Amino acid sequence: MLAVFGSAEAQSLTTNLIYIGAILLSIYIFIKFCGWAKGFKLSGSVKKAIFILTGVALIVCNVLYSMGNAGIKEGNWDGALLALAVAIIWVFVFAFALMAENK
Repeated sequence: MLAVFGSAEAQSLTTNLIYIGAILLSIYIFIKFCGWAKGFKLSGSVKKAIFILTGVALIVCNVLYSMGNAGIKEGNWDGALLALAVAIIWVFVFAFALMAENK
């Protein structure tokens, strides 16, 4: 993915188009997920709890990113991949709570 933004070595046009296509597909899947989440109803207290936990998740993700960056300098990508996975999962949890209707 870094090649799309010019941070890596030059790639072929086909490779860049595949990367851009993957990004656009990810955006499309997220929009479809948000549309699906609109059909659900959550109580106000559950939504409030998820919003509060989002603040905690912000701190956790920052710590994980810091640990992941330190690991990358040593050649270990496991921490960075874990940070990315946790962040993506929480984005979907937060988007679900945000898009769901109130009871």
